Amino acid sequence: MALRPYKMRLSDLNRLRKILVIVVESGGGMLIDRLRLRYLLPLRYRIVHLFRGRSIEEHQIQVEVAQPILSPPALRTLLERLGPTFIKLGQILSMRADLVGETLSQELSKLQSHAPPFSYEEARKILREELGGSPEERFKSFEEKPVAAASLAQVHRAFLEEGTEVAVKIQRPGIQKIITQDIHILFFLAGLAERFFPELRPYRPTRVVKEFADWTLRELDFRAEGRNAERFRYIFRDNPDITIPKVFWDRTTERVLTASFSHGDKVTDLDRIETFGGDRKRLAAIGVSAFFQQFFVAGFFHADPHPGNFFAMPDGRLCLHDLGMVGYLDEASRRELLSCLISFVNKDIEGFTRHLLHLATIDEESDLAGFQRDIAGILSEFFFTEHPPSVTWAFFRVINRGARSGIRFPADLALFGKALATTEGMGTKLYPKFDFNKELEPYVMRALKDQFSPTKMFQKLQADLLDHVGFLASLPEEIKHALAKIEKGEIGVKIDTQEIQGMKREFDRQNDLRILGMVLTAVVLATFGLLHLEGKDSLGGIPFSTLGMVVSAALFIWFLTRLRKGPEA
Repeated sequence: MALRPYKMRLSDLNRLRKILVIVVESGGGMLIDRLRLRYLLPLRYRIVHLFRGRSIEEHQIQVEVAQPILSPPALRTLLERLGPTFIKLGQILSMRADLVGETLSQELSKLQSHAPPFSYEEARKILREELGGSPEERFKSFEEKPVAAASLAQVHRAFLEEGTEVAVKIQRPGIQKIITQDIHILFFLAGLAERFFPELRPYRPTRVVKEFADWTLRELDFRAEGRNAERFRYIFRDNPDITIPKVFWDRTTERVLTASFSHGDKVTDLDRIETFGGDRKRLAAIGVSAFFQQFFVAGFFHADPHPGNFFAMPDGRLCLHDLGMVGYLDEASRRELLSCLISFVNKDIEGFTRHLLHLATIDEESDLAGFQRDIAGILSEFFFTEHPPSVTWAFFRVINRGARSGIRFPADLALFGKALATTEGMGTKLYPKFDFNKELEPYVMRALKDQFSPTKMFQKLQADLLDHVGFLASLPEEIKHALAKIEKGEIGVKIDTQEIQGMKREFDRQNDLRILGMVLTAVVLATFGLLHLEGKDSLGGIPFSTLGMVVSAALFIWFLTRLRKGPEA
């Protein structure tokens, strides 16, 4: 269903007027005019505009032709003045260079969500409302001064009754109301932008706001962040180099999150890492390992992997923090991305382009040929130069060119590209000689081998086999039902005798397939049982389980042959 601009409410009008005033004061009067919103400004701003006209400063923010031309520093300052919702929007847009361009993306990456802490009395009130008791009642000790404060929440250090040290994240008072109101306004402004800025329509402002709203409103529910942390703990359960804070659910609610306290330092704090003897090269390699495991194994990844969310621990481990924003890649997307990287390693431009386009949305307005030329130019610069840039640079540039050509990629894929670049940036910061291409290649080869491993293929066969058997089991009944409807005249169809005979032969063939499928299933299940008796029962020195697998393979090949073969003439 097509998204429509959100209809403004009267209760949002005062906030909208404040936003428009800040935009004008920041030099964006031209935007206000093009959005037809000058009438909402206070009278003094309209009078000044009539007498003075448009000032030179107002051209700091403008839109030209088909590309938004923004003064990145001016826009960053504007978002900071507009408050937490717009800071968060800017931080998310910094991860979408495919929409805002690389220069603006880099500038928006500088946005910081630091904010003055709110009072302990307010924190105490929220804890009582959320946890059913005061800090003294719910914790053994609770520090009144926060250890960190941001635009959405602040963190206090505390201890549980048994002595466990924890970090208590408390949501800023009233922030949900502020963000919800700002989202209403953003929907309204995005709708106007699509109406009055035709050059912005390919970028789908309303859809961008919807994605932002979905992410931000989920992030405001700290229980969702807790569930994300639990899932990451499961993903990295066998990785001794990665640690995820443990969530204490009896002290976690929608507005309060309690997790184990991490005594680490940001990976960009090189002096501190040197102080406790951290191996910076090893930490960089661990970061690549974590990246690979999230994207190519789990398909569930940290969507905001800036350096502040990665802590180097004194024991040499890497700790992931702030897990409110996550992304997803399904198995099909992971296979295509893996194919892209393999084509990249093999310097296969056509293969890379083909697999990348499998992930894209293309319509009649897309400039496919132009995008393919862009890809060829970017990859040629990588493949055939003496000192090629990194794979992250090439992938990031390719994804970013899509919007210009009317070719859209899923938001999660854009986040993948940003995470790829961020991971390399952290690695280079930790260890200047860090070679991301060299570090990533063995993981790509490992993923390729895993795709064709006997275990993986057998697991896929198990899952698909049940689907095929179910389909074949229901097919004869469906055909009988259709024939009965034809006999009763409920379906108007005109066929001749030869077609009836062909249908009968197909019916017989499907029955044969059904029986064959059941036999194959029985043999496979029997083989599973024999696998538990490996070495105890054999025939001529060959274990029954091996014989069972051979028979299963033979029956499966026969089954596929019969399935692919159409009805005989």
